[in-house]
Amino acid sequence: MPAPLSSPDNAINRLLGGPLGALILKPWYDPVALQAILRVLMPTSRAWAAANDSNGDVQAFLTSLSKPRSVGLGLIRAISETVLRRQAYLEAERAWEQAALVLAPAAELAALEHQRIGAADHWMRTRAMFLGSHLLNPYAQVKFKIESEAQVELHHGIRLANPSQLFPGADEIEGMHASVSCNVDGRHLSWVRFPAAAHSGDTHGWARIEEPRDGQVQGVVVFCHGIMIEREHWLNLYDQAQVFLEPEGGALAVISPEGPGHGRRMTPGFYGGESVLARGVGGLADYFAAHVVEVGRLIAWARKTYGKPVAVAGVSLGALTAQLVVSAANHWPKESQPDAALLLTTNDSLVDVTYNGSLATGTGFTSALSQAGWTRERMERFCSLVEPAEAAMPPERIICVLGTDDTVTPYRGGQRLVQRWAIPEANVFHWPGGHFTTAFSVLRDPRPVHRFKAALTATNSGI
Repeated sequence: MPAPLSSPDNAINRLLGGPLGALILKPWYDPVALQAILRVLMPTSRAWAAANDSNGDVQAFLTSLSKPRSVGLGLIRAISETVLRRQAYLEAERAWEQAALVLAPAAELAALEHQRIGAADHWMRTRAMFLGSHLLNPYAQVKFKIESEAQVELHHGIRLANPSQLFPGADEIEGMHASVSCNVDGRHLSWVRFPAAAHSGDTHGWARIEEPRDGQVQGVVVFCHGIMIEREHWLNLYDQAQVFLEPEGGALAVISPEGPGHGRRMTPGFYGGESVLARGVGGLADYFAAHVVEVGRLIAWARKTYGKPVAVAGVSLGALTAQLVVSAANHWPKESQPDAALLLTTNDSLVDVTYNGSLATGTGFTSALSQAGWTRERMERFCSLVEPAEAAMPPERIICVLGTDDTVTPYRGGQRLVQRWAIPEANVFHWPGGHFTTAFSVLRDPRPVHRFKAALTATNSGI
């Protein structure tokens, strides 16, 4: 195996990309990580979301939960601290956003970014304060509000009836507002605010843009995050997008948008990403309807801004988004079509992920659908809203990284996509691990990234 990429950006990337990463990213890691998410992260996040929504009212907090519980001083303090830290974050965010929108001096924006990300991280970490009460009386993982088949039909029936209009408006780039560039901890950062697409539930979104320190880029990649991943709100969160900044093969500018329901776009009363699962098929359909179009707009904006080839990439939920972009681009103008794609831990069927994926079944998502009257056959009626058709680019420009033991986006579904799109075997990397170790794999094995960069930059030559 070639030498790992350098370890940029933060402590988690340095750990996983360094010698200890070889010991951590072993077969034992995936089941442990999955159980930590299911049994600790999601339940404490559910309590944290309820605390945020309560505005400090303990009774309102209790009302929002699925079962009664006693209230001790520790829980009262956790609720109060969550609300206080949220307010501190909102104040830091408002100051940062104002500076970004008025194109404040770079040094001022960098200082405000330090304050913003610090306040965000401090707020996010408050969920650990709910661990004690969770161990005594477990919280639910997701506050389900499953939409019926009729509701999904009402919201998306027109799209279902017209395949060419499944993801319209990807060429609309008016209203994009870019901040000045600034240097934060040795990183060259800027942001762009974009109008939210229909079905997003909000008015606008933000994307972070990172460039190599010398500003020389051979192309651009729009990188789509996984569910519950909020890179703009945590310090030292692992970040695969950093690997694209490496000079070998040509450094790329990285545009990392926040998906609907995450980060600044978090749905009130929910934690980041929860609203995507909570509403079932309707939540997934809305997420992709909005975010796929937003990514298409960012591709068109980046092409106009940089004058370079533009690719799309993603991990987990982000890979499911990216492959829909690759498919939807068949009906988009040339400027919105990606030139290459990198899919980390993907599956061609969201029905498969729902009924056979360990995260979906482990959260109770599959069971909640059944209780609301959904069956596999009924979900399959809406496949075109959430699953890709044919690719809008040559298969030579699509790179896949699949985990041979992936149970979250099951491995066989990724293989089906490879076969259906006739992706060359040289472009398919089979990592000997599960969903999470495979997601981290590009920090240790640069070959997929090199292959991806070659596919993207080859478009300069018309290949």
